[in-house]
Amino acid sequence: CDSRQDQDSSKPEIIMPSADVSEISQTFYWPLYTRPIDWIYQTHLSNEEDVKSVSLEVARVLQDLDFRQIKPEGNETKIVTMPTEVVAEELTKKKEDWFSDLSGGQKSKVELVRKVFIHDVCPSVLLIDETMAPLDPASKSLVMSKLKGFCKGSIIIVIYHTDVRGAGEEEENDECVPGNNFFDGNIHLEDRTINMRALC
Repeated sequence: CDSRQDQDSSKPEIIMPSADVSEISQTFYWPLYTRPIDWIYQTHLSNEEDVKSVSLEVARVLQDLDFRQIKPEGNETKIVTMPTEVVAEELTKKKEDWFSDLSGGQKSKVELVRKVFIHDVCPSVLLIDETMAPLDPASKSLVMSKLKGFCKGSIIIVIYHTDVRGAGEEEENDECVPGNNFFDGNIHLEDRTINMRALC
């Protein structure tokens, strides 16, 4: 993030885009007729050994977020995580529109992996624009936990829906953002006014 102060002004300035700032928007773009691994990794991998090793690593990261789950035959209630090797194989197959076959939550997880988790370090500033909205409460909690661990030294700004609550919490105040051991503060924007509100 190119943040600097003008000599004649005391106001800081942030120049965008920047290599230090990464945004995950609520609208995802995915190219047609491509291998998922090429788009996730942002390069065309031509060496088959590289394709296999990178796909396996990305599949591990995806499965850490419960990306692909299945119901075993004969059991309508139990859900298990699909083997990582199966997901890795899926990532290597070119498909007309792989991304459109995913659920909203799976799309969010792919973007989080692509923009954050497959990199060596978290961006200095990470803007998450309603990316968590399609996730169910359990997935939101999991993603928050992973982000907190991976992005310890970063600033994370989240546009967030207040539908994750702890056990037994009432829905009395929809403007209340539960900390969930993740948020440090609640910046509330309404009628062009910014207010700091307490977490609940």
